[in-house]
Amino acid sequence: MYEIHKGLMERILKCFKRMVLQKRITPKQIARMPLTAFNGEIVIVQDIDEVKLAVDEILSEKFLGFDIESKPAFSKGESYAPSLMQIAISSKVYLFKLKSIGGLAPLKPILEKKDIVKIGVAIDHDIKNLFKIEKFNAQGFYDLGMFSKQLKIAHTGLRNLAAIFLRVRISKKSQLTDWTQGILTPQQILYAATDAWISREIFLKMLKYLP
Repeated sequence: MYEIHKGLMERILKCFKRMVLQKRITPKQIARMPLTAFNGEIVIVQDIDEVKLAVDEILSEKFLGFDIESKPAFSKGESYAPSLMQIAISSKVYLFKLKSIGGLAPLKPILEKKDIVKIGVAIDHDIKNLFKIEKFNAQGFYDLGMFSKQLKIAHTGLRNLAAIFLRVRISKKSQLTDWTQGILTPQQILYAATDAWISREIFLKMLKYLP
C-alpha cells in the first residue's frame, strides 16, 4: 500500500512541477537573482600528453556540458576558428586549448560517441565553427533550446535558462575577449568553465520536466 501511495505522490509532484514551470523571464527578474559561477576543479589541457587521461575520464560519463570559445569578430566577413573547447563532467570542467593539443583529432572519441550526451546552447553553430578546424562525425549533440521549445519556454539563451531552471544569474562579461592568447585570464577561465557546467546543470534539471 505504501509503495503505491508513494508512487502516486511522486507522479502528482512531477505534474505539479510541470504546471508551475516558469515560461518567461525578464531582465529585471534575472538581475535580482544571485550571481553564480562554477566553484569546482578546472583542468586546462594544453599538452598532448594530458589529453588521453582527460579523454578517458570524459568517456566514462553519460552527460557532458559542452561549449566552445572563439576570438570575437567585429568586422563584416571576419571569423575565427574556435580556440577553446569546454567539457563539463560530474566532478570537474576540462578546458582544451585546441591549437596546443593539435586540433580536434585527440577529441574525436568524445565528439563522435553517440551514447554520450553533449549538451549546450546553439550546438549546431558550435559544430559548424569546429568544422573550420577539421571535419568529424558529430554524434550525441543536443541543444538546450530544443528542449526549452518542447517545454514551451519562450527563451533559449543560456542566461535565461539558468535563471528559469536554477534560479541563478551567470555573468557574460568575458564572452567578447581574446581567446587566442597564450595565457587565459582567471576571469576567462571561470567564464568558460561556468558556461559548460551550467549547461549540464540546466539539462539535468530539465529532465525532471520532460515527458
